[in-house]
Amino acid sequence: MKKLFLFLLLLPLLLLTSCTQQMMRAQVRESRVVVLDIGHYYHPVRGGQGARTPDNRYGKIEECEFWYRYAGHTARIIREAGYDCRICCRGSMPTDKKLEEIARREKVHHVNTPEPNAIYRSRHHPHRMAVGMLSTNYALDQNPAAVVYLHHNSMTNHWMVYNKGAIYCNEEGTGLGIALADVIDATIYDHGGMPNNGVRCGVIIRNDGRKGGGDWLNACNESYVPAAITEATFLSNPQHARFLGKEKNAIRYAEAIGHGIVNFLKAR
Repeated sequence: MKKLFLFLLLLPLLLLTSCTQQMMRAQVRESRVVVLDIGHYYHPVRGGQGARTPDNRYGKIEECEFWYRYAGHTARIIREAGYDCRICCRGSMPTDKKLEEIARREKVHHVNTPEPNAIYRSRHHPHRMAVGMLSTNYALDQNPAAVVYLHHNSMTNHWMVYNKGAIYCNEEGTGLGIALADVIDATIYDHGGMPNNGVRCGVIIRNDGRKGGGDWLNACNESYVPAAITEATFLSNPQHARFLGKEKNAIRYAEAIGHGIVNFLKAR
C-alpha cells in the first residue's frame, strides 16, 4: 500500500518531467539558430591563444586566429541553407586590426570574459563549470538548434604526424558529430587533399567535465541542444599544417564544417 501511495505521489512529477523534456527537445528541433564559438581568445600582447604550429616550416597557423579568419565561411554555408548563424568568442575584440575588421564584418559577439582562463559556472546549469563557459551561456541564450565550438588540436610542441582527429560531442549531438565527421572524411581527409594515412575522423561522446570542453557539452546536453567540438586537425602534424596553410584549403575546411552542420539539421 505504501509503495502504491508513493508511486501515485510521484507520478505527476514524472509526467511533468517527461513533458518538460519533450517540450524542450521540440523547441530545439524547431529552432533555426546555429551558434559557432571561435576557440580560445585573442590576447592583446601574446596574440591568438590555443594550438599553434611548432614553427613556420609548414605554415604558420594559430588556432584562434584561424577561426577568426575563416568562421565566416562556415557561417555563410549555414546561412545560405536558410538558417540564422551567430558567431561568438569568449574573449574581447582582437587588437590586431585585420582580425578586428573581420570580427566586425562577421558581427562576432565577444563575451568579454573577465579572466578568459578562469573557471566559470553555467548560468543555465550551475553545477557545470569550465573555462570558457561564458560562451556557452551566450550560446544557450540564443535558443539554438546546435552549437559548434571551432577548434584545432595539437599533440606536441614539435612536428609529429598524428592522425587520430575527432569530433567531440554530447549525447544529443551524436548525429551532429557523425555528420561533421562524414563530411571531413569525404571532402578533406586523404582523397580530399589532407593526408591522414587512411584514418577516419573519430566521433567521441565527451561527458567528463574534467576534460577539455566537457562541461560545455554537458551544459548543452542538459538543455537538449546538440553540441560538438571540432578537433579533427592537428597543427603539430606537418601534413595537416601544410594543407591548412593554403588559403583555398582553409576555406574548404571551414565550409566543410558548415556543410556537416547543415546536413545534420536537414536530416532531423
